[in-house]
Amino acid sequence: MTVYEKINEPINVIASFVGNKVVPHSFTWGRKRYTIKRLNLTHSERIGRDLIYYFSVSDKANTFKLAFNPLELKWRLEELYAEG
Repeated sequence: MTVYEKINEPINVIASFVGNKVVPHSFTWGRKRYTIKRLNLTHSERIGRDLIYYFSVSDKANTFKLAFNPLELKWRLEELYAEG
């Protein structure tokens, strides 16, 4: 059974920026660090003046939806899908 939770909290992300691509490698949420094992999907959406980039990523057990605002240089954990 998959458990879904809306999070919408700021996170710290380690990512690489190569050319015009952003690749998240790990992130810290609360006091826990998550290593990204797989980048599942990326897409972007314009919200007002901001173009937000979304990343669906997985560690060994969970899938997360991350959001990156390049104008503010801020990351958020939007959603969590966990096997429960």
